[in-house]
Amino acid sequence: MILKNKKILIISSHPDDEAICSGGFIMLAKKEKAKVSVLYMATGTSRQFQNGETLEQDRIVETENAAAYGGFECKIVFRGVSTKIDTIPQKEIIEAIEDVVTDFKPNIVVIPNRNSYSQDHRAVATACISAFRPIPESLHPQPQMILEIEEPTTWPVGFTPNFFVDISEVFGEKIKLYKCYRSQVTQDPQYRSPENLERLAGFRGSEIGVKYAEAYNLLKGQLW
Repeated sequence: MILKNKKILIISSHPDDEAICSGGFIMLAKKEKAKVSVLYMATGTSRQFQNGETLEQDRIVETENAAAYGGFECKIVFRGVSTKIDTIPQKEIIEAIEDVVTDFKPNIVVIPNRNSYSQDHRAVATACISAFRPIPESLHPQPQMILEIEEPTTWPVGFTPNFFVDISEVFGEKIKLYKCYRSQVTQDPQYRSPENLERLAGFRGSEIGVKYAEAYNLLKGQLW
């Protein structure tokens, strides 16, 4: 997949989701001089299982650090509603996505997983499906490719990918991007730990004969 000069929109429910699931893709895009924009749907103060409560102001600083390291621009849509995106009317989420697409006109869009553990991720994914419904280009900009991310676990449904990105040369950079979110990094064996992300990338890499890969579900575009 040629990324040079492409415009890539990553739709991330919260700050850090983009690093966990598409960090390798982002770092490859940076190397190939693509333009990446990350749309964070929400941030806010939230409870963490391992790290205690994280304040919204700290999450915003971490987001700025990640954007600087990853070489991407970013925008936060809803503030103060972390873990409560599912309470926002779908129309508002859809229109926020459509507004960014109209301005940015991405070639490639990456969306959350529809079978996530997280109610926020599911709400954003559902909105994405509506926002990217097939309508004429003359009415609204249309990306050439739409990819649905794999989360570290999507129990109980599972994930059967049909699109892989070789991230062998940038896996270390993916982990550094994730660690920009200091308050969110968890310890093994929690499914978002750096060790588990390496296990998953190694497993997906083995499926295509490389060391590390990220897996996606191609919803629109060509497989090759």
